Amino acid sequence: MARPVRALPITDAQRRELETLARRPTSTQREAWRAQIILHRADGLSQEETARRVEVNRPVVSLWEKRFRQAGLAGLGDAKGRGRKPSIASATQGEIISRATRPPPGRQRWSVRTMAQAMGVSKATVQRLWSANQIKPHLVHTFKLSKDPAFEAKFWDVIGLYLDPPDKALVLCCDEKSQCQALERTQPGLPLGVGHIRTKTHDYTRHGTITLFAALSYLDGKIFGQTAPRHTHRQ
Repeated sequence: MARPVRALPITDAQRRELETLARRPTSTQREAWRAQIILHRADGLSQEETARRVEVNRPVVSLWEKRFRQAGLAGLGDAKGRGRKPSIASATQGEIISRATRPPPGRQRWSVRTMAQAMGVSKATVQRLWSANQIKPHLVHTFKLSKDPAFEAKFWDVIGLYLDPPDKALVLCCDEKSQCQALERTQPGLPLGVGHIRTKTHDYTRHGTITLFAALSYLDGKIFGQTAPRHTHRQ
């Protein structure tokens, strides 16, 4: 008579972590099937049946069950020194990262190409390191500091209007765009149709510039717009 299969004991917290690891899209294939092995054994499946379901051999199931018994969830990770070795030295990686914060002589910023040439590595290596460390030399965030001494008081008044507007209040977000070119096409284009996209002529007539004044109704999302030929204080 065959001996009954003894389930691998795990805690509820361990089961939740293993289930997450097995389903998570970002888990590697190795992480997923190691978690599945432990879950199947915890459900009382034999090592042979577990191996069949996970599509590995029985010694592999035995190995990871042993690792889990010895170290718990931490035992399911790769042993130190295993896995793919870095293609470039850590000192070189650090230099690629730190150099990116200091513009090269005669230039405003580094590019992937110039950094790769300076460090003697591939452009893909530079791109990978910059992406992993969220380094984006080509982007600039603009900001403005108000010189109005009453700015903070006005700031909180505006925030309060958004968070707790008075009854029946009309809250509008207003802005303007000046120097909009008023262009008119010299002839009408063809509308969109089956088999071809809509067209417009390249030639146009200039009618000077206009200023666009727009307002967004905060509560219902409606947009109000008005154009004016001049940009004066009254407008």
